[in-house]
This record gives sequence, structure tokens and C-alpha cells, in this order.
Amino acid sequence: MSKTVLLITIPVFLYSILSNFIINLNDLLLISIVLSTILFWATNLVPGFYSSLLFLFACTAFSLSSKELIFSGFASSAFWLVFAGMLIGTAIKNVNLTHRFSKIFSNLENVTYLNIIISITIFSALASFVMPSSVGRVVMMVPLAIAVANSFGFKENDKGYIGILLAFIITTSMSGFAILPANIPNMILTGLTSQLYDYNILYSHYLITNFLVFTILKDIIIVILIYNFFNDTPKIINKNKTKLKFSKNELIVIFTILLMITFWATDFIHKISPSIIAICGILFLAVPSIGIIKSKDINSINFSSLLYVATIIGLGTVVAHNDYIKDVLSSLINLYVPSQYGILNYMKVTLVMSLTGIIATQPSIPAIFTPMAEQISSVTGFSFDQILMMQVAAYSNIFFAHQAPPLIVGLALSKIKQRHILKVLLTLALLTTLFLYPLQYFWVEFLKLF
Repeated sequence: MSKTVLLITIPVFLYSILSNFIINLNDLLLISIVLSTILFWATNLVPGFYSSLLFLFACTAFSLSSKELIFSGFASSAFWLVFAGMLIGTAIKNVNLTHRFSKIFSNLENVTYLNIIISITIFSALASFVMPSSVGRVVMMVPLAIAVANSFGFKENDKGYIGILLAFIITTSMSGFAILPANIPNMILTGLTSQLYDYNILYSHYLITNFLVFTILKDIIIVILIYNFFNDTPKIINKNKTKLKFSKNELIVIFTILLMITFWATDFIHKISPSIIAICGILFLAVPSIGIIKSKDINSINFSSLLYVATIIGLGTVVAHNDYIKDVLSSLINLYVPSQYGILNYMKVTLVMSLTGIIATQPSIPAIFTPMAEQISSVTGFSFDQILMMQVAAYSNIFFAHQAPPLIVGLALSKIKQRHILKVLLTLALLTTLFLYPLQYFWVEFLKLF
């Protein structure tokens, strides 16, 4: 009963507070609904599918945006990658490939929980150089993560199990922010910069500027946090290196996955969407003469998670295209008063961009701020190139899982509760703001000397 009361009172409360500042009824309703939906997602006050349906219904019923924007999540690459990923994961399980993959980690020397997490982090960082889509990487990693956790004797509710899965999910997503083609926000940034300003961001420049702080140092912090929050003792140390012959179905799945990875890694040549590649993969595996993916696998898909992913993307798209929100942000930028310390100016501007991602979601940060880059540069005194790289610092700093589609995909596929990832993300965001932002500022200043 109390949850039902909160379900009604939270939107009404937000509406009444915001009505003192927002005159236009459509903007007032939209922002009230967006904030309410985010609160429902973050607190798990109601099931995720219910919050998603409420957002889609309210936006459509009150015509708060175009239907194309509201339901854009269902047409997004991320949505179809999640759908395909669930079936790819099922195919891997159906032929028992997870057991083989898990041996990569179970054959580690001097196995400790810390060594496992470190190995996972290195593996995820290297994968970011090969596979361009962070959502695609998460889709491939979750079945492997479950197999690795099981190979060390961890069961679904064990701390060690949760920590291993979160290590895969978080580092797979986070490691790619400093590698240009490895995440969707990176590509939005480069695409808009080229389109709006005829300015091309170089792969090497992007990597050198961001990799040290936002991949290496951040991954070290992630390892420390996961180890401290979820440290557990491996119950099985499997050193059996007996090689078993691959079955026909195992070889088919391996071939399909390798072919998909090859196409994902070379998308800069053929321009085929990662979701199209993934769908082609599951269509092949579902061909009746092969039959590795069956009808029962389709019926077992968690459609609640799919709805959740589509709604998050749709919410971010609606917010990114709302003129009132853009005007508010533009006004805030014009109110900016620089201090005499460059590091404080850097932290203020970057933090404002980062906090915007809580409402607009992570991929929307470059969509909102790249068109405003010249205005921000003139007001703050930072160079145009610095403003672009500050966006990387901003969208790589994630406070809640709903901000980043790869994290939501990972949670959906692994069935890990949001509260487990929340304590890692909030602590990581705080440490990023207080320590990594200043380090990044000094690193960029150092690079100017060359």
C-alpha cells in the first residue's frame, strides 16, 4: 500500500515544486515524468517494466514529444543487440561452450579473488580494442562471466559470484571510453564534431589524452572497489587441462561468434550496424537445419528487460531533443563565473556535464553539449578541443546504472540487482570527481608541452 501511495505522490510532489519554475505545461509534465521515472528506476519502488510503461504511456497520452522520439529505443541498435545477446548467450549455453571459455580464467596461477578480478579487467580492456560496441561486448561477456563464476564454485547469490559478474560488466563498459570506436558516446562525439565543425578527432590523440586516467587508473579503482565490496574465497581451483574434442555444434557457435566479432571490429570499413550483425548471427544459428537456437529459447527471453532498455534510450532521446532543457543548460553556462584556478574551472564545467547525464542519460551528453561547444569555450576560456575532451570525462563518470545502456544490458542479462552495482558506481563517481578529474586536468596540461 505504501508503494502505491508513493507511486502517486512522487510525481504530484515533483509537479507542484517544478510548477514554480516552469511555465509551459508540456515542459512541466515532461520533466516531472522524467524525474519520477528515474527515481522509480533508481529506488526500485515499482518493477522496472511498470516504470517503463508509465513513462511511455504518459509521454504518448500527453503528446510530450513525437512518437518517433518516445519509441526510438525500440528501433535502436542497443535494443536489438540486447535481444540478440540473450539468444547468443542461450546458444553458448546450449552447446556448453561456457565451460570451455571459463578455463581461460580457472587455469590462472596462484588463484585468488583479487587475481581473478585483475585478469577480468585486463581481458575486458583488451576486448575494447577489438570490439567496437560496448553493448556488444557486454552481451558476449555475461555468459562467460557466469561460467567463470561457476568454475570457481560460486553460486548465484554468493558475493564472489556477484563481484565477478560486475567486474565483467563494469570494466567492459568503462574501459572503452578512452578508445575511440569502443563506445556509443565516443562515436556520437566524433560524428557531431565532424558534422557541425568539420573537425576530425584523431584516434591517437583521443587515446593518448584519455587512456591513462579513464582506462588504466579508473580500472585500478574498479578492481579495488569490487575486491573490497565482494571479496570471497574461490571454492574450486580447477587445474584440469585435459583437452576435449570440439563438437560440431560448438564449432558452429565459435565460428559464428568469431565472424560476428570480425564484422564488429571492422565496422569502420563496411558501416554495417552492430545490431544487424548480431541479428544475422542468431538467424544463422536458428536455421532449422542447424537448430542451435530453438523456439523455446525465444519464449524464455526476458521481455521486461528489453522494455527497460528501450525506455531508457527513448527517455534520453526525448530529453536531448527538448528545447526547454537545452535553453536551461545554455543559461547555466552563461552564468558561469571562472575562478583563478584552472583546475577548479575544469572540475566545475565537467561536473555540470556529468550530472546532466543522470537525467539525460550518458549517450545524450555529447548530443547536448557538442553543439554548444563553441559557446562553452567562449564563456569558460577553455579551448574548443579541451571542451570536447571534457565531455569524455563527463560521460565516463556514471552515477547510476540507468545512465548507461551497456550497464543496463549487463544487469538484465546477468539478473544482478541494481543495488549491488549502485554502491560501486556511486563510490567510483565520487573518486572520479575528486581525484581523476584533477589528474586528467594536469595530464592534459602536461601534454600541451609537447
